[in-house]
Amino acid sequence: MLNSLLNKSWLKALPLLFLAVVLLFGWTPLVAADEEHDDAAPTAETAEENALPTDDLAAGKMIYEKLCISCHGIEGDGDGPAAVRFQPKPRSFKKAKYKYRTTPKGKLPTDEDLFRAITLGLPGTGMPDWADVLSEKKIRQVIKYIKSFSDEWEKQESSPHVVTVGTVVPTSPESVERGKKQFTALGCQLCHGTEGRGDGPTASALKNHRGDPVYPRNLNKNWLFRGGGKAEDIYVRVNTGLSGTPMPEFSGALDNEKSWDLANYVRSLSPEKTPERGSLIKARSIEETIPVDPDDPIWQEGEPTWFPMMGQISFEKRLFTPSVTDITVKSVFNEKEIGFLLIWDDRSKSKTSKPGAKKISFTDQVAIQFPEKLQPGGVKKPYFIMGDEKLGVNLWNWTSEDNRFFETNAYGVWNNSEVEQSGSDISGKGYYKNGQYRLVIKRSFQTSDSEKDIQFEKGIFYPVAFFAMDGTNGEKGSQRSITPWYFVFMEPEEDKSVYYYPPIVIALVFGLEFILVKILKKNHKKENV
Repeated sequence: MLNSLLNKSWLKALPLLFLAVVLLFGWTPLVAADEEHDDAAPTAETAEENALPTDDLAAGKMIYEKLCISCHGIEGDGDGPAAVRFQPKPRSFKKAKYKYRTTPKGKLPTDEDLFRAITLGLPGTGMPDWADVLSEKKIRQVIKYIKSFSDEWEKQESSPHVVTVGTVVPTSPESVERGKKQFTALGCQLCHGTEGRGDGPTASALKNHRGDPVYPRNLNKNWLFRGGGKAEDIYVRVNTGLSGTPMPEFSGALDNEKSWDLANYVRSLSPEKTPERGSLIKARSIEETIPVDPDDPIWQEGEPTWFPMMGQISFEKRLFTPSVTDITVKSVFNEKEIGFLLIWDDRSKSKTSKPGAKKISFTDQVAIQFPEKLQPGGVKKPYFIMGDEKLGVNLWNWTSEDNRFFETNAYGVWNNSEVEQSGSDISGKGYYKNGQYRLVIKRSFQTSDSEKDIQFEKGIFYPVAFFAMDGTNGEKGSQRSITPWYFVFMEPEEDKSVYYYPPIVIALVFGLEFILVKILKKNHKKENV
């Protein structure tokens, strides 16, 4: 009966709707958080908990079927109706291959390992954190139930050894340098790449225990580390490996000091703090010509603005598993032009696949989006995903394979309305190195086509959005990483005359007053004579 219900097409859409609501509103409006009420009347949450069976296994089954089955499946094999929408796929409890553990590779995790994964979730995956939804009791009931999917737990004769963190070696330039040498000596760069962005020479060929493609972690973004982004979390990970993946354990090659050195080096690849999402790009004024070289010293100055990105899932064709997760932007302007430096990570420099190829790929692409025209008042904007029928957008595009710059106009992503302009006023330069693109795009403030091209003036807030496509991930057209509208602002030169006029006026007033006093005194003397 349950199988037949899950096979209905309308039911398969429910997990996606559920996830969309969660992303928009968070967990709190959906389910009341577990709280302790000593003397208060029973809440709906406590009433629901009291309604669960007293047997923990049966209670865990009820909770699982309510909250977990859509992704992990009826039999816990990671094949629920929503599973196809995720990369990586949901965990198969049946195969009992758990990545994030404090136990040696190939061993089952402890209950505390499972508790942490459920409570905190796994960043960068479809697995949310359940801390504000489920009480500790409910989580432990679910753990008991998911362990029932595999007989590996019954075969376990004794509790496995738990890897513990040894005496701390504080991070320092010396420790980081030693860790960098360990990184190379252990061959970590073969998967993770020279600068740790997951772009190593073997990265594209890696698979997990199910035969699915698996990608090395981008070590420059510790806020997406699924086992935790602190140095001590990394210490545990390099000593336990990731079961079911090519990530080995290095406990046999690393002592405590070497483990800490490697952990300190990997942690140093990420910023000290998770970047804060920006809302305004403050373009910096320069006197020089805007350089097209992304490595020009001019681009080293000024504060960058960081924007997270997500897959386009509003319209067909949707992108549920984007590989570009964020983009960093800088902007400068002079008397005639405005320019942008875009920086984003990509596991590979993609090429368009040949006809008949088993794996379809396209060129990598990025775009800056502006409204074709600012609306009166500056409040109303086109729809942020490539405009709409009433309000069009002007897109500045770049493709990596042929280093091509071109402009398009669009009036909606759903109607295939994007049209390339016959000519282009944008220019720039981009390159790919060690898992990262760096690109400069610039254009003059004014163009000859005021109907299709955004026209710039200083002192105005212009809406701006960004798109990125990873061709190796099959992204093209509407399948892209996107941002909502933000703003870019070019502050006009300060009118220094406001500083000159007051002292001049004051001097004139005092001068006239002095002359007037002299005249009055002179006239007074004449009258006295």
